Amino acid sequence: MDRIDLKKVKEVFSTEKIASNKKLLVYVFFVGIATVFWFLNALGKEYTTTVNYPVSYINLPENKVLTNELPEQLSLKVNAFGFDLIRYKLSTAFLSNPFDVRFYTGNRMENSNVRFYSLATSQILGRFENDLSSSIQLLAISPDTILFEFSPIIEKKVPVHSHVTTTFEQQYMLDGNIHMNIDSIIVKGPSSKLDSVTSVETDELVLTELKKTTHKNVAIKKIDGIEFSQPKVEIIVPVEQFTEEKMTVPIQVSHLPDSLLLRLFPGNVNLLYFVGFKKHDQVSADLFDIEVDYNDISDGGSNKLALKLIRQPGFVSNVRFHPQEVTYLIEKKKSFK
Repeated sequence: MDRIDLKKVKEVFSTEKIASNKKLLVYVFFVGIATVFWFLNALGKEYTTTVNYPVSYINLPENKVLTNELPEQLSLKVNAFGFDLIRYKLSTAFLSNPFDVRFYTGNRMENSNVRFYSLATSQILGRFENDLSSSIQLLAISPDTILFEFSPIIEKKVPVHSHVTTTFEQQYMLDGNIHMNIDSIIVKGPSSKLDSVTSVETDELVLTELKKTTHKNVAIKKIDGIEFSQPKVEIIVPVEQFTEEKMTVPIQVSHLPDSLLLRLFPGNVNLLYFVGFKKHDQVSADLFDIEVDYNDISDGGSNKLALKLIRQPGFVSNVRFHPQEVTYLIEKKKSFK
C-alpha cells in the first residue's frame, strides 16, 4: 500500500471525523424519537376524512339481468381516531366487501315489473355503519344514489347451425347429409340481447381422411349474457365406401315450340357417377335429367348445343357425362288434316 492510500485511511479514522459522526448519529436518533412521538400524538387525535370502501354485489334478483355498471367502490365520510383509521385501512386494503342488494333494498327489486331502482345511500347509513368498526362513525356515503337497471330474463327456441369441413380417404364418401342430434336449443337471457339472436352457431369442425361414420361433440359458440339449454351438440358425419358406376341416359329438350322437332345426335349420354354400396341398386336412368335448351340456339350458324345436368339423386356424387355437347337438326312437325 502506497503512502497516498495510508493517508486516506488515517483521514477516515481521524479523531475529528469520529467525533463528527457521533454528533450526526445522536442528532438522527433524537429526530427519530421526536417523529415517533409526533406520529403517536397524531394518531391519538380525532379526524373526519374519506375512506374507500371496495364492494362486490350479492343477492341480485334471480329473475332479472343487471344491464348497467355499478360502482366498484364507495367513498365513506367517517369520523374516527387516527389509530382506528389506520387499523381499518390496513384491514380492508385487499378486500372486497359484500354489498347485499336484497338486504339493503328490502327485497323491493324482486317484483317482476321493476325495471329501474334508485337506492339513496343516505337511507342505508344505519345498516351500513354496522359493517364498520364500532369506533368509526359513518357520516355520509358517496355516491348519494346507486342506480340499478334491469332487463327481464326471457327464453326462446332457435335453430343450431353447424360448420363442418370434411375430406375422405379414397373410395369413401358422404352417406347422406351431415346432421346433428338436435336441430335447435333453448336460449335464455335479457330481452334487450335475446331479440337479436335468431340462431346459434357451433365451433368449426374439421375432419380429414374419413373412412367411417363419425360422431363428434362440438361446442356452441358463446354469446355474452346468453345462456344455452346445453353447451354442446353431437354432429354426425355418415360415411360409406363407394363404387363408380356408369349408365346411359336419354337427352331431354326444354322450351321447344310445339310446331318443331329437334333431332339430337347422339340422343343419349353416358354417365359416370359415384354411389355407395348400400344404394347401388337404387340408381335408375329416370333419376337423372340431362337436357339441351332450345333457347340456346343462336343465329351464329353453329349446329351444336351444350348439355346440362338438371337433376340427380342426392345419394350419388361426382357425376360426369359424355359427350358435353350434341349436334342438332330442326324440323317442322307435319300437320295432318
